[in-house]
Amino acid sequence: MKNKILIISSEFPPGPGGIGNHAFNISNELTKRGYRVIINTISDYVDKSQEVLFDLKYSYQIFRFKRKKNALLTWVHRLTIIRRTLIKNKITNVIISGRFSIWVIPFIKIYKNVKIFTVIHGTELGQTLSLKWTLFCLGKSNNIISVSNFTKSLVPEKLKLKTFVINNGIDINKWNDISDTYALDNYPILITVGSISLRKGQYNVIKLLPTIIEEFPNTHYHCVGYHGQKKDLLNIIEELKLNDYVTLHGYLEHPELEKLYNLSHVNMLLSNNNNNTDFEGYGISVLEGNLYGVPAIGAKDSGLEDAIRNYYNGEIVDPNDNKDVMDSLKNIFKDYNNYSIRSKLFAKANKWDRKIDQYEKFIK
Repeated sequence: MKNKILIISSEFPPGPGGIGNHAFNISNELTKRGYRVIINTISDYVDKSQEVLFDLKYSYQIFRFKRKKNALLTWVHRLTIIRRTLIKNKITNVIISGRFSIWVIPFIKIYKNVKIFTVIHGTELGQTLSLKWTLFCLGKSNNIISVSNFTKSLVPEKLKLKTFVINNGIDINKWNDISDTYALDNYPILITVGSISLRKGQYNVIKLLPTIIEEFPNTHYHCVGYHGQKKDLLNIIEELKLNDYVTLHGYLEHPELEKLYNLSHVNMLLSNNNNNTDFEGYGISVLEGNLYGVPAIGAKDSGLEDAIRNYYNGEIVDPNDNKDVMDSLKNIFKDYNNYSIRSKLFAKANKWDRKIDQYEKFIK
């Protein structure tokens, strides 16, 4: 058995979220390499029974924080669990992921023999009131792992020297029923996977849909993810009379998501990063769709520039330039077979078992 590793993450399955998905994959891969992994986390949006059933499937220990009556008690509870885990298991390596996890770094630094490396995804570095505190805490980390070059660009110069880029990966064994063919008889079927938000860009796709429908009359757009800002999106759909062209699925269980990827033709990620508070750090759904031969159209000036190799597994566009987006859709459908083949190759080249080689270099 190799070293013990504590992973403190702001999300973890069975709850939703890309940060949780990232921590989950790191946990699995490190466990395969012989490390003893312990998780400290919280899982919102799921009940206790879901947590218990999930935790029984995996060999690593998972300690889930509880929310208390007020914020002070909640933080005392979390710090108590972290302290107990560090001391009882004689932890020497800690992986931090997510904004609220970053905030416990100064507390962990009390333990002098502990090495900390922190994963940043992009959302942590928005221009919020807590940014100064977040950057202070990041400064206490031994190393910083950025999921994309864009996310690294948000890091202050004084922290860049200890910031390294490791892009997200995909566990291809998790995904089933991948067809070797695709059907363009009724196209395009467009998809966006992620909570409805300005960052994920569903609004930009909806606003462009009338133009897309003029060119492709059979267009249908599927939005998959929690309805965080559903009301605003529905208002736009009603205003543009697009009810028959859009389906809001909410959260889908894994088998249903697989089916939808298999049916889809283009993954639309017209993210907005211009509000300076929330950013698209990478876009794991690009790799998920790519595995099913679904190329992606993603926004420039975001982490999607690492997830999409332009004119290979998709195209990078200005999300606010309708002509740019439309030209990309047309380009992809003119050469769809090659885009689809290359998308599958790109996903398989970014498997998690390859990414974890890079993470291991930071473990002492």
